Amino acid sequence: MDARIARVVSAALVVVMLAGLALVGQAATDALAPTGTSATGAAIGRAGFAYLTGVRVFAAAVLWNRLEPLFHEYYGGVALQDQAYMLPTIRAVVALDPQFADAYYVAAWVLARRGDTEEACELALLGTQNNPRSGLLRVSYAQILWLYGEDLDEAVRQAELAAGSAEWKDPIEQHDSYAVIGGLYRAAGMTRESDLIMERIEELDESIGDRLPEGSHDHDGDGVPDH
Repeated sequence: MDARIARVVSAALVVVMLAGLALVGQAATDALAPTGTSATGAAIGRAGFAYLTGVRVFAAAVLWNRLEPLFHEYYGGVALQDQAYMLPTIRAVVALDPQFADAYYVAAWVLARRGDTEEACELALLGTQNNPRSGLLRVSYAQILWLYGEDLDEAVRQAELAAGSAEWKDPIEQHDSYAVIGGLYRAAGMTRESDLIMERIEELDESIGDRLPEGSHDHDGDGVPDH
């Protein structure tokens, strides 16, 4: 077994143990919390829940940190659809931390590129349900619906939600996502909306300047991930 893959497997075992400890901790917390509706019992319950949530989020981060270098470095030359080895690990990540947006994004595209369109759409939708303010996940779901799910109407609805009220990790993510939205609007014949998005892209171009990475989506691209 490759040493790097072995490290991922080891990390997965660690996560399983941490998840088990979380369940044991939850049972212990429930057992120790006073019965009734007293403020003390409620405070203990909240503290226990917060602690266990922190354990789950930490476990998800540990697992993802072992996986991400494989994706970006070791398997950089492998087509995205051939990277299904990541899917069990990614599913563990989102089970532990439903707000882990990057995991939904990567997994949905692996599935879509493999031809597992229904599963890709389901996972992308779950990502938006658990992270309704994520512009990245809204646009990713819209794009998969457009290119693979053949549901342009719902793709447009998701794109409009992203363009109207989404949150972005940084201006570069917003720029790339708006390029996808613009392409989708053009495909739907929404010329006015596409022109407005183009204006926002130009504004972002000016604010980002030289920080825009080489290979970022241009205004006419469909924004499909390269890998």
